[in-house]
Amino acid sequence: MTAAIAISIALTCVEATSAVTAVSGETGNHRTPPDKVPSETTQEWRTFEATAYIALCDTGCTGITATGLDVRQHITVDGRRVVATDPDVIAMGTTLTIRLADGTEIDAIALDTGGAIKGRKVDVLMANLHDAKQFGRQTVEVRIDGASGAE
Repeated sequence: MTAAIAISIALTCVEATSAVTAVSGETGNHRTPPDKVPSETTQEWRTFEATAYIALCDTGCTGITATGLDVRQHITVDGRRVVATDPDVIAMGTTLTIRLADGTEIDAIALDTGGAIKGRKVDVLMANLHDAKQFGRQTVEVRIDGASGAE
């Protein structure tokens, strides 16, 4: 989970959590909820709200993501930025592209969750507090590039 840092742009940090052992998914004839981004959907951009977080903070953050990844020394995995998502919307391990408000695109991978990350929200891991503050809160477009390898 992530916990809010008490500043106006709602930054978050990584807290100790247990590793995720299951990946959300749907089977059978269930209908896809409106917020669910199907992993088989590619090339379609969807609007999300984005915030930023850091691995270590003054409120007890450990730098270990919900999937057990230690992000105290790096913010990427295989060239993709680590992000926190709602696993009911974007499954852990899913690769995605995030188009920021200024048009910049970030290749990302969903490897964390957060208590405040519900629905169409994404929390982007930053190297330091300054970068997180600069990122702030913004409306972004998200495209699923690949389904979770855990499914």
